[in-house]
Amino acid sequence: MRRLKTVIIGMGRMGKMRYEKLKRHGGFEITGICDARAENLNSYPEAGYTDWRECLKRCPSEVVCVCTVNAVTPQVVCEALSLGKHVFSEKPPGRNLDDALLMKKYIVANPDCVLKFGFNHRYHNSVMEAKALIESGLIGAPVCARGVYGKAGSPTFADEWRNNLQLSGGGILLDQGIHMLDLLEYFLGKFTEIQGSVDTLVWSQLPTEDSAFAILKTKDGKLASLHSTAIQWRHKFDLDIICTQGYIALNGLITSTNSYGEERMTYYKKDLGAHSGSLGKPLEHTLCFDADQSWEYEHQEFYDAVAYGRPIVQGTVDDAVNVMELIEKMYQKFV
Repeated sequence: MRRLKTVIIGMGRMGKMRYEKLKRHGGFEITGICDARAENLNSYPEAGYTDWRECLKRCPSEVVCVCTVNAVTPQVVCEALSLGKHVFSEKPPGRNLDDALLMKKYIVANPDCVLKFGFNHRYHNSVMEAKALIESGLIGAPVCARGVYGKAGSPTFADEWRNNLQLSGGGILLDQGIHMLDLLEYFLGKFTEIQGSVDTLVWSQLPTEDSAFAILKTKDGKLASLHSTAIQWRHKFDLDIICTQGYIALNGLITSTNSYGEERMTYYKKDLGAHSGSLGKPLEHTLCFDADQSWEYEHQEFYDAVAYGRPIVQGTVDDAVNVMELIEKMYQKFV
């Protein structure tokens, strides 16, 4: 396995997590780390920098892992691409659609580089099993979906950078709801119509939203609903996918906080004749998962793209632009 010289820009919570996961992968040799706060660099043996431009210029690397605040992400991504480096970037892809389009412009101008965004929810085992089940044709084609993704705030929620519009660009919809929007498009296709509401219902002192509701429709008539919220006082992840011959329920999600419950994928085949159970209660097939391997799968796809020239399938720049386009429409129309 060829080891890729890698620097990590941003050593907050996500940077630290990526550091551990990249080390464990074995194909990434971390040569440097960077964070504006020098204290975040303590206890690491690699060269440390407080200026990301200096890090990119002085530290030998062919891969840059970007884990900065949203306002800085497009600056680092574009500079790294212009230097001929491959980039893995955390979501969201900047603060707004313009940021995402700017990064797309740079990857188009540097076609020998790889750019991948961290939409790791596509790699959760329950999501991958649901996608495989749909593609098998066993329960027909998807026609609509309902997604709920919610969390509570925290005692310091009002002071978090994610609620600073200058740094983040948006609230819970951009921070967490982006994952559910991405999954809804992943299962149903690109949405062309959207209705909804983006509101601050409880955290009234914030300049950002704590709740977002949306109804989305694809060009061929598939429908989806979304509820993204920071006032779900018990953390919740639910995604129902209704198909022509059955339906799938995704409940719970294994995350670093272990607060979303057991991760399960359940499917039911349409049984109007009640051959497998009573009407409206068909035979249930459930898979349960006890490990989150999404980070490993995500890093492996990125590694294969850089080391072996394989295509990026999940978390492409077009995926990033599509979901940011939806979020921008919601903020423009409903805030």
